[in-house]
Amino acid sequence: MPNWLVPLVCLVALVGFICFAFRQGTKVKSDRTDNGGSDLPGIGGSG
Repeated sequence: MPNWLVPLVCLVALVGFICFAFRQGTKVKSDRTDNGGSDLPGIGGSG
């Protein structure tokens, strides 16, 4: 097996995984109500 083939396969796998992760990330919908942009409870929103 050529020496350049292993890094090429690793690079293709890494790029493929990153593309897959970004595609999955765009499909995720938030199940939280609007809380003013904060993920912390009690911060932001009208409270």
